Amino acid sequence: MSKFSSISYIAGVFYLSLTTMTQMQCEMCGQKVPFLKKVKIEGTQMEVCSNCARFGDEVTKKAAAQPSRPAVVSQRLERRAARPLYKDVFDTQDTEESLITDYAEKIMRARNSKRLTKKELAAKINEKLSVIHSLERGELHPDDQLIRKLENELEISLREKISDVKVEKRAYSQGMTLGDFIKKK
Repeated sequence: MSKFSSISYIAGVFYLSLTTMTQMQCEMCGQKVPFLKKVKIEGTQMEVCSNCARFGDEVTKKAAAQPSRPAVVSQRLERRAARPLYKDVFDTQDTEESLITDYAEKIMRARNSKRLTKKELAAKINEKLSVIHSLERGELHPDDQLIRKLENELEISLREKISDVKVEKRAYSQGMTLGDFIKKK
């Protein structure tokens, strides 16, 4: 082997190793290519070869630099904004409905007046017999859905309107406080 042939062999190996080192792999097909294109395919930014680039839209450098929200996040944020606002539980209103205190007796009287057994009432409102037993003993406080079922079936009202009691605030100088009592001793 001559000196030139060994040098050309070494240069050829170096060139092959250099080209394989600079080649990158396409994220879509896995093919090794010397350069990749940034493409957005179905909302996902990928680096792909020229052949796979036809499946998406090429991303410009300005668009690549600006972070954008994924489509799913944008859709969820839009749905959240369109969602109805819930009632503020701390918002003071003039009247509020509450469960009456003698609900157990009222349910039992209404059931007896309609000549229903506990089992029949439970079947009509689609509840267990044990729920009716607990209600009539006053051990179970019914939720809004159960109250509605009972009111509709027994034709009674289990809620009463309660108005807020407004308390007048006294000025600090009026009346005696615990601190005033300790100071006097």
